[in-house]
Amino acid sequence: MDRSRTAKMSDEKSRGWVMLRAVRDVWRTLRDDCRAIPRSAWWRWGATLVIGFVVCCVLSFFIARFTRDRAEHGLQSWDERQIVWFAENGPISFQNAILLESAGNLMYLIPLTIAASIIAIRKHRPLIAITIQLSYWLQRPIVLVGWETWNRPRPKLIENGVAAPPLHSFPSGHAALCIAVYGFLVYLWLRSSRSVVEKLFGVIVVALLTAAVSLARVRLGSHWPSDIIAGAVLGVLWVSVVIFAYRSAANQSEEGHARSA
Repeated sequence: MDRSRTAKMSDEKSRGWVMLRAVRDVWRTLRDDCRAIPRSAWWRWGATLVIGFVVCCVLSFFIARFTRDRAEHGLQSWDERQIVWFAENGPISFQNAILLESAGNLMYLIPLTIAASIIAIRKHRPLIAITIQLSYWLQRPIVLVGWETWNRPRPKLIENGVAAPPLHSFPSGHAALCIAVYGFLVYLWLRSSRSVVEKLFGVIVVALLTAAVSLARVRLGSHWPSDIIAGAVLGVLWVSVVIFAYRSAANQSEEGHARSA
């Protein structure tokens, strides 16, 4: 019995050391590859992200203020009509909506971004690895600005609000995060592909995925339709900043390597 317990503890300790070494190797690879990128490229990348982040936060504030004012002049009535109509006539059932909206949950997006970053590190693409993480994590405070600007209650019209958490409703974090994460990943796909058909397929996939998650949130009664629209706008704005920052830094890094060669 003692031998079995000792062997089990030894195996667990060995696995722990293996994991620790793997994490250490990934970190060292990332660190060394980051040093190989010209400092000017990092400065351009960082400055673009900081400026774009501030602009997106300001826009989130004004979008929330503008929409809050419109809610008292017909927008709320429009939202209520649309959410009820979609629940009664839309193509998504309540049960299927639970499955579809999962692609926008943090329990799905966080492992996805971590896996994508690890793959990028293994392929010695540190700029991609770090940008993937920022595309997700910096989108969250942009959404938070809108939440804090307008504490809009969630809908209670569908199934007595069973899928409407007691959190801020405007804008939709699911819509914004889906576009930010999947949009950047698809951009990387488009950048590396030379096939027009493949590029078109990538755009269609991310559009359908984002639409499915967004419509599922409306069908569940988790968001008003205008929450989804605002979240999508913020997602497009932020992913545009992320893509511009990555592209400018990547191009400058490639030019630097070409000159040094």
